[in-house]
Amino acid sequence: MIDKKLIELKTSFDKNGFVVIRNFFSKTKTKKLKKDLFNFINKEKKILKKREIHFVKGSKQINSIHNLKWPYVKKLRDNKYLRLIVKNLINDKLKNFGAEVFAKPPKVGLAVPIHQDNYYWNVNNSKGATVWLALDKCTKKNGALFYFSKSQKLGLLNHKSSYVPGSSQTLSNLKILKKFKKTTPTLNIGDILIHHCLIVHGSNKNKSNKSRVGLTVRYIAKSSKINRSSKLKYERSLKEQLS
Repeated sequence: MIDKKLIELKTSFDKNGFVVIRNFFSKTKTKKLKKDLFNFINKEKKILKKREIHFVKGSKQINSIHNLKWPYVKKLRDNKYLRLIVKNLINDKLKNFGAEVFAKPPKVGLAVPIHQDNYYWNVNNSKGATVWLALDKCTKKNGALFYFSKSQKLGLLNHKSSYVPGSSQTLSNLKILKKFKKTTPTLNIGDILIHHCLIVHGSNKNKSNKSRVGLTVRYIAKSSKINRSSKLKYERSLKEQLS
């Protein structure tokens, strides 16, 4: 049964660039995780660096946290079933590659510009995936992720500075996306999304009265290396925006 499920996930991932796995964690467990996460964040937020934490402009509300050091991240990333799934999807042994929180608070949560993760990551062989755990219900109304299905097949595209806190890059040419179907998966608490590091995606503002918190862990292939020149270019752009 597990082998059949892995084959189905792999087929869908290769075709569309993302997959949804329902009820990966129970609603009760996920709500407890969210509570524990924000207890940790409230203790640690004062010592995070400028590039690690981003607030809604003119507010003390957290919009995103990068390079998350919450102890539970290791437990999630080491989940045997999750690692088995991702290893199968990218067809390689795995290396851990960071974790983030996208809090997107009610009424004011920021949009995430249309982008590809690997423009940030600079992985030479583009073998990587983001696992996105829904700590809240995610819908179009509160800014759920949207994807341009099959766009991972375009390869790495040009980006430009977005000047959006926590999402510093955006696709340079959006016209190329016209032929791709835009899909917004609705997630329940405890569902996970896994997407390829090349699929084009983003999210809209949260104009609703409900929060939309997502926890991510990222993996790249053990065979992957960082393209140093691309990384340097990205870091220069980020430094300019932060200043």
